[in-house]
Amino acid sequence: REKINSAIQDMPAHENIASLLSGSYINYFHCLKIIEILKETEADTKNLFGRYGSQRMKDWQDAVKSYEKENLYLAEAAQMLVRNINYE
Repeated sequence: REKINSAIQDMPAHENIASLLSGSYINYFHCLKIIEILKETEADTKNLFGRYGSQRMKDWQDAVKSYEKENLYLAEAAQMLVRNINYE
């Protein structure tokens, strides 16, 4: 959560990112969408080895790695499925 909160502070002006960040809770899938958008907006920051030099991209990739580290994203996805099933 704290990595996501710090990454939110420095975001480019993009309408899709603004709509994703307007929600109160940002999950793993939002982070993946933000990275896809940043691949377009931060394309000019790639270095010789194909890695992004942008701190924005590094922050969001770090947040996704934290989710994937102990398969936390699977637990979050399961929780979302349970909520949707209980709601319907």
